[in-house]
Amino acid sequence: MKRTHFFHGILLIVLILSFMACKDDHGPIYLVSATDHQQITDGKLEISPFSKGEKFLIRGGDGNYTIKNEKKEVVDYRYDGDTLTFIPVSIGETSTLIADRSGNSYTLTIVVNNPQNNYRVESISAEVEGNDLTKGEETELLARIAEDAPVQSGGRLLFTYSDASLTLGDLKIFPGNTGNYQIGIFKRTLKYTEDTGEPYLQFQVEMAGSTTNYTFMLFENETSSTQTADNTSSTNEEGAATTNCFIKEEVTAQYKGEFSGLTKAYRIYHLTKQP
Repeated sequence: MKRTHFFHGILLIVLILSFMACKDDHGPIYLVSATDHQQITDGKLEISPFSKGEKFLIRGGDGNYTIKNEKKEVVDYRYDGDTLTFIPVSIGETSTLIADRSGNSYTLTIVVNNPQNNYRVESISAEVEGNDLTKGEETELLARIAEDAPVQSGGRLLFTYSDASLTLGDLKIFPGNTGNYQIGIFKRTLKYTEDTGEPYLQFQVEMAGSTTNYTFMLFENETSSTQTADNTSSTNEEGAATTNCFIKEEVTAQYKGEFSGLTKAYRIYHLTKQP
């Protein structure tokens, strides 16, 4: 009789442990992208207002999910039992709570905002061309072009797009590491260099409250060095270009009157693209 009670006790313990193990197997709830299966790890999702919907798969928990959306006027959702789709409605911020019947829950903050590209200026360099430039003129001109830049090291260029095709928007130029900035509007066009056919993005910028206009040529994946082709010189504040992209601005017209031997002049912003 005691042996029977003993085996019954062992069986009960095994059943309890098995039940607890099954419950633990559910684990916490989380989301992975339906496209690349990358997990959202920081509890935050940013969506473009031009998106037709961002699709995710719910993982973890016991599989019986309830979804509560805080602000339907910002983000709506669709859930078919397998795929959860977030649909932007308007600019703003909201949160979505996903819970199951076992007490697991997950809260996701969703921000709907216009797409942005944010670049930090690491250094400024210059390139000049001209067979008739003296060495002294060349040195002076290189320094002048870098010093006259509207933004210096530590400043930022923030492009915010206002249309689904990502061709129009506004540009905020932060001259330094303070919060002050100048603002303008831009039009973006895909272009190719005449000599190598390398693609770049051209930004034609009109600054607000000013007659100043800029034409920026944005190149991604920078591999430039401090020495260029014959009759072309370059320099920058750090001595070398080590950033991952750059903007090239032709400034020949600004200096041609003072330096008659000049044929081409460029100001180059060495950038790091911010997340």
